[in-house]
Amino acid sequence: MKLLLAILLAAPLHAQTTTFLPLHVASDGIIVDSSGKPVFLRGLNRSSTGSGNADAAATDVEYAAQNQLLSMNLVRIFVNATWWNTNVQVPIGSVAYQTYIDTLIQRAKKYGNYVLILKAGQFPDAPCSASGANCPAPNQGDLNCQATPSVCAAQSTNGTNIDAALAFWDSFAQKYAADPAVLYDTWENMSGLDAGTWSDDEGQLIATIRTYNPQALIFVEDVGTAFESIAAGTVPDLAWSNIVWNFHLYNASSGSCTEPASPRYANWPQSFDELVSYAQQNGHAVAITEWGGCNDIEPYNTNITSYAKTHAIALCYFDNTNLIASSGSTYQLTATGTRVAQAYTAIAAGGTASAPAITLVANAEGDVPSIAPNTWVEVKGTNLAPAGDSRIWQGSDFFGSRMPDQLDGVSVTVNGKAAFVYYISPTQVNILTPPDAMLGPVAVQLTNGGLASATAMVPAQAQAPSFFVFNGGPYVAAEHANGSFLGPASLFPGYTTPAQPGETVMLYANGFGATSTPVVSGSAAQTGTLSPLPAIKIGGLAAMVSFAGLVATGEFQFNVVVPASLADGDQPITATYNGLSTQAGTLITVHH
Repeated sequence: MKLLLAILLAAPLHAQTTTFLPLHVASDGIIVDSSGKPVFLRGLNRSSTGSGNADAAATDVEYAAQNQLLSMNLVRIFVNATWWNTNVQVPIGSVAYQTYIDTLIQRAKKYGNYVLILKAGQFPDAPCSASGANCPAPNQGDLNCQATPSVCAAQSTNGTNIDAALAFWDSFAQKYAADPAVLYDTWENMSGLDAGTWSDDEGQLIATIRTYNPQALIFVEDVGTAFESIAAGTVPDLAWSNIVWNFHLYNASSGSCTEPASPRYANWPQSFDELVSYAQQNGHAVAITEWGGCNDIEPYNTNITSYAKTHAIALCYFDNTNLIASSGSTYQLTATGTRVAQAYTAIAAGGTASAPAITLVANAEGDVPSIAPNTWVEVKGTNLAPAGDSRIWQGSDFFGSRMPDQLDGVSVTVNGKAAFVYYISPTQVNILTPPDAMLGPVAVQLTNGGLASATAMVPAQAQAPSFFVFNGGPYVAAEHANGSFLGPASLFPGYTTPAQPGETVMLYANGFGATSTPVVSGSAAQTGTLSPLPAIKIGGLAAMVSFAGLVATGEFQFNVVVPASLADGDQPITATYNGLSTQAGTLITVHH
């Protein structure tokens, strides 16, 4: 049945994964891809991947929700250099750390994200289990230093000892040298160093990465004043291309929220302007890879996001848990997340890409502009998917038995809820609507690469019945009891044969609504029967229906006896259910 459904929903399509073009910094300080198109990086941090249990409780569904809700194209992943170098076991993931990090990279890429890898901790305390007992803290190296001064040289993250980081970058950059989706962030929070030592250390880190990837896009954080020293001419600029000056800008603490106030956010934006200006005028890009968090209030949020949009600055929100709330497998934006999503969408719209435009939403079979729950629907228009990207879902797009709600950065909401995306192309996207009840005009919106279409209002009802048809019609999708295809011999020569009068055949249909077994949203396993049975006529004669129900994802099967008195030839066929009928013009071929 699943093979038949694939044939019905998408005629020859070729799978294609997201294409990541190499990024570099243009002479004006803007990040562009290898075609010269500006790329406005915006996303969030997975800051727990280098401490605690390594964020190993995160799921594919959660990553999918991030991208669908946030209009993002970047994930920043923290890596513990010592864990990588010794390849420790991640207990909760039951996998070695290097394999685990690769899983996160591939997961982020799967949803259309570039991946910014950050050298974070370099302490040996192993990841903990799901119980949370004895979990290492994000600053575990500093805590270890305080308890045992002799370990400070190896575990401190202030930059005085970069041996573990050099070994890490040598191994990591060699492994991912050929992957254009992987970006590099040399060191988090260097501190206590003079500008000259900082410059020497950063030079070594960059040189190690560039040994394997001479053109890598590398993000560099300073010690809090080194960028000012470079701008003032007292410290030489880093003698490398494709460098991104990287900042952390936090608001001050408030109430129970404790965050380190960033001096560069004081007197906004004057104290920041000179650094951005110098960087971009000297061929460096600019990023704010840590911002937001528990004290993300106005005007701070708008100040950061509007400035980033105006100056083409990459953004990465620090606390992913502050943006999206979950209840079971359902995710939704928080109030802060809504502001960030709107800002990220506006930033994405500043690029050269055009927003998607919907021209038609209709039942995928028959083009009737009315939809229903758990129904296959086609969305037609322009810029609906990345240029040249046409494919159906694949096994790797599923999480367990859950259907994907996005493919290559393309997602659709129906009545405010995520639909399940089967096929994408620049001009057509096929979805299965969520099973939730919908009546009257409902909103349908498509997002492609962070750009959202205008909302299309579409009639909806409890059922939108239609027959699946072969090759766009007019012959209904049907099988004989032995599973062979039913139709005129000329339809699929050697594979299709007509129905015989009195024979029980299987017909396949779409949009017949709720069944005896409620459909679980997102589940690829669907069963349940219809009650009452639909009324089916072939050649104007009533046909006996012995079974009607779901047999696959959104696919109804009707077992029907062909009336014995029918003449040979093509006969019109209709199914009526709760006063609604399938599309006109469908046929079934009969031959004695």
